[in-house]
Amino acid sequence: MCENENSRQLIEQMNAYYDARAPWHDQYMSYESSDRMEELLAPVIDVLGGLVTDRNVLELACGTGNWTKVLAKRAAMVTALDKSPRSLEIARTKLAGYTNVFLVQGDAYALEAVTDSYDVVFSADWWSHIPRDMVPSVLESTVRLSKPGSPVVFLDMLFREAFTDEPSRYDSSGNRIFLRRLPDGSEYEVVKNFPDKAALIRTLAPYANDIDYHEFAALERWMVVYSPQVNQRE
Repeated sequence: MCENENSRQLIEQMNAYYDARAPWHDQYMSYESSDRMEELLAPVIDVLGGLVTDRNVLELACGTGNWTKVLAKRAAMVTALDKSPRSLEIARTKLAGYTNVFLVQGDAYALEAVTDSYDVVFSADWWSHIPRDMVPSVLESTVRLSKPGSPVVFLDMLFREAFTDEPSRYDSSGNRIFLRRLPDGSEYEVVKNFPDKAALIRTLAPYANDIDYHEFAALERWMVVYSPQVNQRE
């Protein structure tokens, strides 16, 4: 996967941040329980359910398994990948008893080792963390990992005014980088980009057919669904 040195450094710091943050992650996201999350995000999950029911799903950057559990209740099979050992440990506890889930430790930014193809490729709250120069390589990977005609689904946050109060800067590649502090006092720099609909569609156009953009303004979230272009397949 093509990347520059700055992007790799950013990714390494984000991987360290989310591994260290794992014990507090659900608290930060206000997900007191899986049922509460489904209640809060019902309009999003209604759309997602129609895409993944009874299908074989690959989830990228699954974190502590909140969305994995949403998928597991609906999909035939879920392969969920994340770099963080501590996040995966929490996910295993949440998903105990689900025999249709495989949790895999791996780097979502470097997917060469994943060789299977899937009915659906899905990721929630990850697009915003992808350094801008690495987005094309990620999209190339989604083409390879999805079966012909199958959907790829990205879900993430809309920009919210609260973000303006957080310390941030822009790097030379145009990434917005936030300073994040954990309860133990440790500090990390985290990429958090907020593309609008036009920017998303422009970025996806070389790799995607049938781009379907959904915006859930009340939930401050967007979802994009597309079919990878056949001519981009290796």
